[in-house]
Amino acid sequence: MNDYLMFDITALLIFLTLMVSNLSKNKVKGRTGQLYDALLVWSCIMIVFRVAYQIILRHCPYSPAIVTVAKVFVYLTLLFRTFVYCVGLLFIFSSTGLLPLFLRNETLKIILILLFNIPILYVLMDVVRNIMFEITPQMELITLPPMMVLEICILVQLFFGFVMILWYRKVLTKTQVSYGVSLFPLNGLLFAIQILYPQIQIEMFVLAITCYLIFATIQRPELLMNSQTLAQSSIAFENELKKAMRINLDVKVIFIKIVNYKHINMYIGTESFYSLLKKVTFYLHNLSVKNKLHASIYYLNDYLYALPTEGQSDESINKILNTLEKYFSQTFFVENAKINIATRICVIRTPEDVTSYENMLYVSRIFHRLIENTGVPQWYRDYSSDKNFIIKNNIEKILERAIEEKRFDVYYQPIYNVKTKEFSSAEALVRLNDEEFGNIPPSMFINFAERTNKIHIIGDFVLEKVCEFLGSKEGQKLKLDYIEVNLSVAQCLESDIVEKIRGWLEAYNIKPEQLRLEITENAASFNPVVVEKNISQLKQMGINFALDDYGTGYSNIKKVVSLPFDVVKLNKTFVDEVDDPDKINIVKDTIHMLKSLGKEILIEGIETQERAELFKKYKIDKKNGCEYLQGFYFSRPLPQSEFVKFLTM
Repeated sequence: MNDYLMFDITALLIFLTLMVSNLSKNKVKGRTGQLYDALLVWSCIMIVFRVAYQIILRHCPYSPAIVTVAKVFVYLTLLFRTFVYCVGLLFIFSSTGLLPLFLRNETLKIILILLFNIPILYVLMDVVRNIMFEITPQMELITLPPMMVLEICILVQLFFGFVMILWYRKVLTKTQVSYGVSLFPLNGLLFAIQILYPQIQIEMFVLAITCYLIFATIQRPELLMNSQTLAQSSIAFENELKKAMRINLDVKVIFIKIVNYKHINMYIGTESFYSLLKKVTFYLHNLSVKNKLHASIYYLNDYLYALPTEGQSDESINKILNTLEKYFSQTFFVENAKINIATRICVIRTPEDVTSYENMLYVSRIFHRLIENTGVPQWYRDYSSDKNFIIKNNIEKILERAIEEKRFDVYYQPIYNVKTKEFSSAEALVRLNDEEFGNIPPSMFINFAERTNKIHIIGDFVLEKVCEFLGSKEGQKLKLDYIEVNLSVAQCLESDIVEKIRGWLEAYNIKPEQLRLEITENAASFNPVVVEKNISQLKQMGINFALDDYGTGYSNIKKVVSLPFDVVKLNKTFVDEVDDPDKINIVKDTIHMLKSLGKEILIEGIETQERAELFKKYKIDKKNGCEYLQGFYFSRPLPQSEFVKFLTM
C-alpha cells in the first residue's frame, strides 16, 4: 500500500493543476462544464482523505483513537469515491448529449437514482455495521468480502453507461460513441485489476490521467470559450445544438443581438467594448443560474449571444425576456462614458420553429433583420407564419433561384414632362416573381443582393434588358427621349462597367443619350476616385446622369456640383414637406438652388392630382419650375407590354 502513495500524490497534483487551468480559462460554464468541475473537486477531496489515512497508517502507532480517525478518513474516501464515479457517469452522459434524454425519461431517471444512491447508502450503513474493512493492530487496512458489494455497484454503473452509449449510438456521432465506449471498458479493466490485486493502488492516478485526456480533447477551453467575452464559443454552441437535435430535445434558444455595435465601437473603442461584453456575459450567466437553466452562455461572434433553455415553460421564458429587456434598457457606464445597448431579442424553438441545426444557425444570423424593431423581445413563432417574414427568411434561396432561372423582369414607370405635357421617358425598375412565394418586394431582394454582392448581377440584367427594349422595333416606335436605369454602388465601382455599357449600346444599336443612369448620393461617396472616373468616361460617351433620392439623408451640395448630373430627383419624403407651412420654404429654396446650378428637376412620389397640379403649374416657384413628375398618380410601374400600351393609347 505504502509503495503506491506517490501515485495518489501525483494524481492529486494533476487534479489541482486541471482545476486551476480550467478555472482560469473558463469561468462561465454550462451543465457539462459544471459536472467536469465537480469531478475534479470531488476527486481532489477523495485523494486528500485517501492520502490522509495512508499517512496515519504508515506513521502513527496503534491506538483506538487513531484507528477511529483512520476509519473516518477511509469512510470519507469510500463515500467520495462513489460520488466521483456518479459524477463521472453524469459527465459522460452530458458531454455526449444523452443526459437531457435520461432526465425526461422517468424509467431511466429512476435507474440512475438507484444506481447512484445504493452504493452511497451502502457506505453510510457500514459506518454502523463496520463489515467492509478492518484495521489491524499492525496498522494495516484489510478489505473484507462485503467490500465487493461496493465494487460491484460501481461496476454496474460502468456497465449501465456502456450499454446506454451502445443503445443510443444512432443519435450520437461516431466520435461520441468511440469516446463513450472506450472510457467504460478502460475503467472496468482498472476495476478488475483493483479487485484481483488490491495491493496495486493506481486507481486515482489512472483517473487523473483520464481527466487530463478529457480536458485536452473533449473540454478544450481554448476552443470552447471565446476569450474576448468569456462566454462559450460558437463551436461549443454548434456542438450542443447538434446533440440536442440528434435526440429530438425540445430547446428554446434566446438569441440576443447587439445592433448598435458599430456606434459603441466608435465611441469607446474595441477593448472597452469587449470589457462591457464580459459584464454582459457574467450577467447572463447569473441569470441562467438564478433561473436554473443549467445552460452555458454562448457568444456566436458578430455581437450575438445565445442562451439555450431546456424544459422551460413559455411563462418562465417570458419572465426571463422581461428581465433581459429591463437590463438592456439601462444606461451602462464604461470608463465614465454612458453607453446604451440596442438589442433585438428573439426566442427560437426546436423542433417547432426550425428542424435542422443548419437552419437554426442561419436564422440566428438574420433574425434581427426579420423581426420588427419594437425594442421588445419577440418569439420567432409570432412571425414565422407572416408572408413577408417567410420571404425574408427564405430570401437567400429565392435570390439564388431567381439568378439561376432568370426570373427577374423589368417594369417601366412613365415620367411626365411638364413642358411638353407628354410621357417622353421612363424609369426602369426590376421586379421578381418567385414560383413558390409570388411577388417579392424589391426592398427585400435588392437589399439582400447588396449585402451579398449579387446586386451587380441584377443591375447588369436590367441594363441589358433596357438596351434590348430601346433597340427593338417596339421601343423605337415609342420615340422615348431616354429610359432611366439605377446604377448600384457595386456597379459604380466595377472596373469594366464602361466597356459593358458600351458593348450593350453597340449590340442593340441605340444612342448613348437614350440611356440615363441614376446613382444615389451614397454611391457617389464610395471610392470617389473610381466612381468619378467611370462617370466621366460614360459622360464622354454621351450618357447622361441623374442624382437619385436627393434629400433622403445628408445631401452634399458639393457632390451635386462636382459630378455631371443633368437631373436631380427629389425624393417623396423631401417633397412632402410642402404640406408643412413651416418647411415649404426649404423645398422652394432647394428648387431655386438646383435651378441656379443649371440642373433639371424630377419630382418623385406624385400620388394625388393636387400634388401634380402644384408642380405642373409652378405654384411653388413660377420662375423656377420642375421639368419632370413621376408617381402613382400618373401610373404605377408597368410590365413592358402594358407600358407600350400606356404610351400608345
